[in-house]
Amino acid sequence: MITESEATPVVLTITPDEFQQMESVVLDGDAGEALRLLKKFVKRLKEQKNRGLKSHLG
Repeated sequence: MITESEATPVVLTITPDEFQQMESVVLDGDAGEALRLLKKFVKRLKEQKNRGLKSHLG
């Protein structure tokens, strides 16, 4: 099992518009919109990871 201190940090860059959306979701308590944003960010992180793996293969 990997502990938090052993894990490699992952950085997600978000746009100012996405940050504003996150703030709005938190203030409104909109769980559906929060889940949609979270899914969007997870998808982007997976895509970044896959791009990184491809660059090591070439």
